[in-house]
Amino acid sequence: PPVASKTAILTVRVVSDVKDAVKGLGDVEDRSKGLEAGLKSAAAPAAGVVAALGAMGKAAFDSASEMQQSAGAVESVFGDHAAAVKDAAAVAADSVGLAASEYQNMSSILGAQLKNMGTPMDELSGSTQNLIGLAADLAATFGGTTSEAVGAISSLLRGERDPIEQYGVSIKQADINARLAAEGLSGLEGAAKTQAEAQAALSLLTEQAASAQGQFAREADTAAGAQQRASAQFENAKAT
Repeated sequence: PPVASKTAILTVRVVSDVKDAVKGLGDVEDRSKGLEAGLKSAAAPAAGVVAALGAMGKAAFDSASEMQQSAGAVESVFGDHAAAVKDAAAVAADSVGLAASEYQNMSSILGAQLKNMGTPMDELSGSTQNLIGLAADLAATFGGTTSEAVGAISSLLRGERDPIEQYGVSIKQADINARLAAEGLSGLEGAAKTQAEAQAALSLLTEQAASAQGQFAREADTAAGAQQRASAQFENAKAT
């Protein structure tokens, strides 16, 4: 073709190619902006996930640490009988609604109190488990958690009688004095008197709470019972 025609064809092609290139660059820019916006929108949820995983890791570490420390406390208080308490702690989520670490901590406190009251070592773990079981029954009967009821029983053994009253138990000093007199222990003084009064309070507690015994198991299918067990099982899972 003539030179002028070739020039026109070349011009058209160049212009067309440039337009296509500009359009292509525009598409890339639009897609880049879309990708940038997508990454920004994903960044916040991703940061939230990372933060949640970090918090979960911290919670799990704390739970595992608490489990180890509570096990050490059990060994210190119960000595050669610690294994029985640990075995009970392993199933405490279902039996009394407590995580294993909670059970071990509460066992250590109650066990130390009972030991100071003169409970023989070969009876210590059984007596402690019975008290925690009674606490679970009281909580199921009158409301609240097992740990709160254990706290009330522990207070009673220290001579503080008000907390146990919310569980339908009323123990007055006159009742304790009468029990000591009946057992020929009225003349005690000092530490011996304190221990005898704690034993008397414990006996009165067991008698007055007789109607509540077994209530935790009877209410195992209630919403409150299921929630308490689920919470304990979750704590165990974090520790594991």
